[in-house]
Amino acid sequence: MPKLAIKGSGPSIWKALILLIFGTGSFFANPVSSSAALEVATLHPMVTDLAREVGGKHVIVFPLMNPGEDIHNFRPSSTDMAKAKSADILLASGKGLELYLPRLRQTLGASTHVIEAGNAVRSVKLSAKDALFACCPEHAAGSIDPHWWHSISGMKRAATYVAREFGKIDPSNKEAFAYNAKTWGKQLDKLETWAKREISKIPRSKRYLITAHAAFGYFCREFGFRSIPIAGPSEGNVSSKYLAIAIGEIRKNSVPVAFPEVNANPRALDSIIKTVGIGRGKALIADGSASSASTYRAFMEHNIRVIVSGLTGGS
Repeated sequence: MPKLAIKGSGPSIWKALILLIFGTGSFFANPVSSSAALEVATLHPMVTDLAREVGGKHVIVFPLMNPGEDIHNFRPSSTDMAKAKSADILLASGKGLELYLPRLRQTLGASTHVIEAGNAVRSVKLSAKDALFACCPEHAAGSIDPHWWHSISGMKRAATYVAREFGKIDPSNKEAFAYNAKTWGKQLDKLETWAKREISKIPRSKRYLITAHAAFGYFCREFGFRSIPIAGPSEGNVSSKYLAIAIGEIRKNSVPVAFPEVNANPRALDSIIKTVGIGRGKALIADGSASSASTYRAFMEHNIRVIVSGLTGGS
């Protein structure tokens, strides 16, 4: 039987056949196969939603913390640690919110990439001199507010950042991640437009936000409010001296209502409400964690409706 001849056989034809079978060199270089979904373990309900929106069908998300859990007191269990170690990515909120993150990072293998979504957002520092704060807890002065997801524009920046980081780990789906982030960004633009329209119902001179702890700095920066937090970023003890300062600011600015928070101790806030004789609004979701609002959109819509209703005298 005559041998089968391949016209133009030689190094070039064999190189072409290798590329046809194996693809480009990225077949060998990519940390993750193009056919495999990235496994992403998440440390906060809002970044769980972020991972799903940006990753789409190219990720499998394992939430280590569920909506409704207290983010300030959450500590990963041994089962959580195992999930984190086996994941391709550990997606954290960042900005010091997860106090256990440095220790957790040390226990992870080299194959698990840690991404802190909040790195994309300019930090808000607690300061009595900052125009965002009508007053500021002395024990928290200088602290960074870690609750960056209260900014819709901040979430858009985080989506772009996370898409870029996902793309570094899975280059074969880099364009898909970027497209998903852009698509979600357009949805967030609509949410932001709605939010500004709703908040415009509150006169700028009346935009004071009394809350149980310092979690709304990014919201206040974005929508032109001044914050009167009763406790610091992590709800520590409140001194009688600071309570007196807060009461003075509330009276001076005739703030009509204070807002309790889901999962926050209402004791200090209720004391101020009773002392000053102001209204008690519906509870805000300060830490982005409530079983009734597990997506970012639901979280933001809830808070804006509560704030607008409370400060315009609605029911």
